[in-house]
Amino acid sequence: MSIEDLRTNIDRVDGDIIRLLNERAELAQRIGEIKVREGLPAYAPEREEQVFRKLVERSKGPLSGQSIRAIYREIMSAALSLEKDLVIACLGEAGSPSHRAATAKFGSSVRYAFFMDTDDVFAEVEKAQADCGVVPIDDAAQGIASPTLDQLAATELSICAEIFLGSGEDGGDSEGRKSRFLVLGQQPNPPSTKDRTMLLLRIEDKPGALVSALEPFKELAINLSHFASRPASKGSKDIFFFVEAEGHIREMQLADLFRELSKRCRAVKVLGSYPVVE
Repeated sequence: MSIEDLRTNIDRVDGDIIRLLNERAELAQRIGEIKVREGLPAYAPEREEQVFRKLVERSKGPLSGQSIRAIYREIMSAALSLEKDLVIACLGEAGSPSHRAATAKFGSSVRYAFFMDTDDVFAEVEKAQADCGVVPIDDAAQGIASPTLDQLAATELSICAEIFLGSGEDGGDSEGRKSRFLVLGQQPNPPSTKDRTMLLLRIEDKPGALVSALEPFKELAINLSHFASRPASKGSKDIFFFVEAEGHIREMQLADLFRELSKRCRAVKVLGSYPVVE
């Protein structure tokens, strides 16, 4: 088959793709109408990740899983913009690490708003002036973002997704360590097929307190990682421990995790459950 014959076939396939993309867009618009009517958030990260995983599993190549995700990122971005004029609040100016992370997650078809302070990003989402906010949590060059931790301790917003940027995308360190960002929303996520949950444990700063607080996770065989810690408040001797556990919050509630934690911690706060990025 000649190059011209192959190009003719590509033109035919492109026509089919455009027709199907518009059919998909019409379905997305109808979903958007239902979401507005029922007061549901436009962005559904658990559904998004389920779609990505299914597409990658169904593909027989030659496209890589990474390429499929990149292509569908923009398809889904265009669909989101048809469902709603989606606004994403980002820390920093246009082109900042948070903006690049947000674009990697939401694509180029949604609208971005920029703020110089972390608390302003949180406030914009809390006031529903933005649908989601994107803030750094672990910078490859500078480490844990303390302002984000402090705002997570105070806010009623929920972490609904996470984003990773590699060294080529975000000026990471020489060892290729990735920077990590959080997506914040007003409503908690339902479970996807694979989730993790971030919790804040407030404990007394005394020997053995942390070991005691973490014991319920061990007893219930919940995999856990210590993420960060911060002073609870000025003048207090309590410590905030931020931990991540495998699984969705609903699974942990069924296992009576929080009843056990309440016996060992001064306070427990669920910061959000979100799909694991694969």
